[in-house]
Amino acid sequence: MRNWLERIKPDGLAARFSVLLVLALIGANLIAALLLAREGSSFDRAMRLQGDAHRLAALIEALEHAEPATALALPQRSSTGFTRFSVDAAPLALAHMGRLPVQEAGLAAQLPQRKIEIREVGAAPDAADRVPLLLVSVLLEDGFHAGQWLNALAYPLPSRQAWKWKLGFFAPLAASLLGTLLVGVVFIRRMTRPLSDLAEAARAAGRGDRSARVRECGASEIRNAAAAFNDMQRRIASFDAERMRLLAAVGHDLRTPITGLRIRAELLDEDEQRHDMIRILDDMAVMAEELLHVTAPGSAVEDMQICDLDLMLAQLCADRGVSYQPGDALQLRLRPVAMRRAIGNVLDNALRYAGPPAVRLRRDAGGAQIRIEDRGPGIPDSIIHEVCEPFMRAEASRSYETGGIGLGLSIARDVIRDHGGTLALRNRTQGGLSVEIRLPQHQAT
Repeated sequence: MRNWLERIKPDGLAARFSVLLVLALIGANLIAALLLAREGSSFDRAMRLQGDAHRLAALIEALEHAEPATALALPQRSSTGFTRFSVDAAPLALAHMGRLPVQEAGLAAQLPQRKIEIREVGAAPDAADRVPLLLVSVLLEDGFHAGQWLNALAYPLPSRQAWKWKLGFFAPLAASLLGTLLVGVVFIRRMTRPLSDLAEAARAAGRGDRSARVRECGASEIRNAAAAFNDMQRRIASFDAERMRLLAAVGHDLRTPITGLRIRAELLDEDEQRHDMIRILDDMAVMAEELLHVTAPGSAVEDMQICDLDLMLAQLCADRGVSYQPGDALQLRLRPVAMRRAIGNVLDNALRYAGPPAVRLRRDAGGAQIRIEDRGPGIPDSIIHEVCEPFMRAEASRSYETGGIGLGLSIARDVIRDHGGTLALRNRTQGGLSVEIRLPQHQAT
């Protein structure tokens, strides 16, 4: 039962507010209906008088103009199971009866110039098992029964018939319910729209878009949330810019002393020491270059553009002599320089460690899928989830001749993650490594 309720429960905030409003209004109307049903008597009296007034007027008219024989038979023939008519010398006098002046005045408006008495009665003399609702007496002025009283004894209608009279009373309630629902739903949608904008901006920020901002409007809580988000975006953008400047400065400043040390190392007389020092300095120079590449213009501030991913992959593979299987034509919003560098890093890793890989592009339900497979030694399972961390290498020698400095996959992962995608590595059962890059559907057009 609980799982069923979870499935049908609305997921959105606007939908939940709407359901809550609907339930509250329906509950209020049900309470009003119950109170009306319990009130009963006065409402039923009004409905019966309103419904019987026309028939009573027609019967009075017939009695005053009918022949004696017909006038004698009309009261009995006009009686029903819920209203009984009789002509008597005086109004029926029942025990514990009380006059209803308000109802008398209402009926007198429909039967002008008539003497009318309406009483609320407790029990009918001829119906011990049924309690009448009221007694209406009208003085006849003409005809065979002139000077006598037409007495109408009205019994309560069954619920299924009484509610037909009462339904009109609920029309204003139903109209108020629909009107309030309409206004409430429109108001709730307008109130929650800034939250949808905030969620979309947050997703854009998660993809690396530091320019995403939210309009500060709506309720004070929503304005505060939007202001906090915008301030967070400004702070993160400032932090990223400062970090990039710091890395660029470090990479740039390292090149000069590394070059000076290399020149001095070449002047050493001992070949073995000179070779070792030059190798270490070359590795440091490569590390400085990688730091500069990380902060290269376009990696973090490059604008999104519509790119042909199939054409991009074909060019990258052709430049490296890699086999590419043409895939589906896909137009994506990408940072082209950053994406070419990310995919190029993966291809270069495969070429360095395992030889030319096979590259495929496919469209699937999740978006675009790029698969890069090689036939190399793979990566040990113990570190396969760590090789995308900065300066982490599967090859432990740390020599640039046998590999880079461990920034290639890290850069690729960060670029793909900024595009809202994922980069996953797994060892193939038939040998080699498989790298799967997925870019989400919202990037494709």
